[in-house]
Amino acid sequence: MRYGSVCSGIEAASIAWESLGWQPAWFAEIEAFPSAVLANHWPNVTNLGDMTGIAAAVRVGDAEAPDVLVGGTPCQAFSIAGLRNGLADKRGQLTLSYVELANAIDDKRRERGEEEAIIVWENVPGVLSSKDNAFGCFLAGLAGESCELQPAGGKWTHAGCVSGPERIIAWRVLDAQFFGVAQRRKRVFVVASARKGFDPAEVLFELNSVRRDTPPCREPQTAVTADAGNGAEGGSHWDNPANPHPTLNQSNNIGGIGASNQEIFAQRGAGIVGAYRMTAFGEYSGDGTASTVKARDYKDATDLAVTYSNISRTLLSKSNDSTAEDLETYAIHGTQDPDTNHELAHTLGRNHGQENAIITEPYTIAIRGREEGSTVEVRNDGTANTLLTPDGGRAGMGVGAVGWGMQVRRLTPVECERLQGFPDNHTLIPWRGKDAADCPDGPRYKAIGNSMAVPVMRWIGERIAAARPAEESKPRTWRRPFLKWAGGKYSLLPELYRLIPAGKRLIEPFVGGGSVFLNSDKHEYFLLADINADLINLYQMLAVVPDSVIGEAIKAFRHLNDVENYTVIREAFNAQKLNATERAAAFLYLNRHCFNGLMRYNLDGFFNVGWGKYKAPYFPEEEIRAFRQKSHACVFMTAGFERTLRLAGDGDVVYCDPPYEPMPGTAGFTNYAAGGFSWDSQVALAESCVAAHQRGAKVFISNSTAPRVIELYERHGFTLHRVNARRSISSKGSTRETANDIVASLGI
Repeated sequence: MRYGSVCSGIEAASIAWESLGWQPAWFAEIEAFPSAVLANHWPNVTNLGDMTGIAAAVRVGDAEAPDVLVGGTPCQAFSIAGLRNGLADKRGQLTLSYVELANAIDDKRRERGEEEAIIVWENVPGVLSSKDNAFGCFLAGLAGESCELQPAGGKWTHAGCVSGPERIIAWRVLDAQFFGVAQRRKRVFVVASARKGFDPAEVLFELNSVRRDTPPCREPQTAVTADAGNGAEGGSHWDNPANPHPTLNQSNNIGGIGASNQEIFAQRGAGIVGAYRMTAFGEYSGDGTASTVKARDYKDATDLAVTYSNISRTLLSKSNDSTAEDLETYAIHGTQDPDTNHELAHTLGRNHGQENAIITEPYTIAIRGREEGSTVEVRNDGTANTLLTPDGGRAGMGVGAVGWGMQVRRLTPVECERLQGFPDNHTLIPWRGKDAADCPDGPRYKAIGNSMAVPVMRWIGERIAAARPAEESKPRTWRRPFLKWAGGKYSLLPELYRLIPAGKRLIEPFVGGGSVFLNSDKHEYFLLADINADLINLYQMLAVVPDSVIGEAIKAFRHLNDVENYTVIREAFNAQKLNATERAAAFLYLNRHCFNGLMRYNLDGFFNVGWGKYKAPYFPEEEIRAFRQKSHACVFMTAGFERTLRLAGDGDVVYCDPPYEPMPGTAGFTNYAAGGFSWDSQVALAESCVAAHQRGAKVFISNSTAPRVIELYERHGFTLHRVNARRSISSKGSTRETANDIVASLGI
């Protein structure tokens, strides 16, 4: 699977989907720092920049039409921080550009006979409630409807599914805290596709399981439920684990209060606690009840919790002391919506710490003694001395101080990366001429905050992979041709398959070893031509009398693998004394036994390549069988490219693989055919292809990146696509070089 990413940021999708084996086709990011992060981690992936121009590039073939389109268009237009201007905001309009790009990708993939793309989109929940119904417009665009969709209940729900003429679409609000990161981060995720056999609802909806955000529950207990009491009772949850904690919100752990702070008790339950409710200002009633806890902004609490530290706890059979422990008194500050989280950070509030405020006890610190005998004494009896400035102080004077149990600090960039699921220091890169160690925090914070949560994207990718049909998840296997052929296109098949569109008939004026037509499932018929008469004779004989050709060839493969017999067969082949079937078998023998499969003729038309010295040449029986299955739809003809291209017209797809124009200072492939392939031939080929295109054919030509070839094709209006090719003219595979080739196209 290959994906294109828009509004890429620092690429949560690439980090998430790397384990799936998916590869990025291109990125699209305009901001400087995220672009630098992309270049640092994925230097070989093109950043197309402005996403609004990609749709046009896809339509003309300058940008790949990938299997998956992923992106989170700017959310500021739909968030409170961005004033929620929706589609009136230029950033909001990028949502509609995203739809345009999705449509362009699907159009291009259909043109090539490929299945439509899978669309993944992310944004803030505010898009569901924008005043201009931006989400309805977005859904309508993806679905192919002519007007915006309206929510059935008056507002868009947090999960749903719609279908239209173009695609099926599912959406769901997912919270990152339920995917393994320590933050609340709700986002709307949309998955859509027109692909047959693929249901976006299977990706986002977990129909056979409980919701991901089901609150945690305690393990079931076997004990009988205790009777309801009418007041506070003794005992401790450490002594009786079956006794459930009551609900009481306080998220700070101070002194002897337990880690969850869900009850008021001494460390081992030693104290007895009385609750006093305020009945009037300064008056309290101890009737065993307490009023609702109120938020008072550091003011006195309305109720008091008082310990009786002089009362001993009940003697137990355990080895516990019977002395009660003192329980400190604290005032708890609540919030408008009290809440308690376990190992989960709240979103930082805007009230400068008031939401989680506590009152801590004052301490008095005194220094006793002088010089070497001085000691520090700490008193926490509930009072504090007046703060003094005695210019150095004197021994014995108490200095008041307030001990704070906690305070808010800024998260580090690494902590923010972890909250989003990124690897540590993912955004620590060389920046503006400075080393990575000197990378400033500011752009890192912004880039991380604008990104997606990696675990959520990984879950979506895994669900997409699971929802694809089983046969689709298997990698494409390519049929090898049964002939060795210099300049063959077997190594380029993935690129060529992506570029060459579907059509009624595929025409190849330079068929050669046949890698392209043998692997084409986009065309019903094939017109296959070559100037090499012996090659076309072999193809024709295998199509008409395959058993006779195979029988003759197998005997030669088994018994004649030596230089003497090779020379005898080559001489008979050049003497023109063999019938068509025998000549076809001889051609197959020579091709698999000569040096590197190099089918070269001299100016007199004689095959002159020497023996290859192979110990046991492979007989390609399976590959021949695959050819025979394809041959019934093929017409083979011995002809030059000009005659062949004159037969191309409306509905045809033409692929030309001529001898390459040599790069400056090299010989290229021109020597591999008698008479060569001159520059005049290159020009004539380009002109013949233009004429075929004018008659309605779609045309492709492979060639080298020689400067005058590029100039020739550009002058005739071709679109150029660069591809990597592994040269196949060295006797050792390890020494075959990788070069940049071009594929020039007309009508695509």
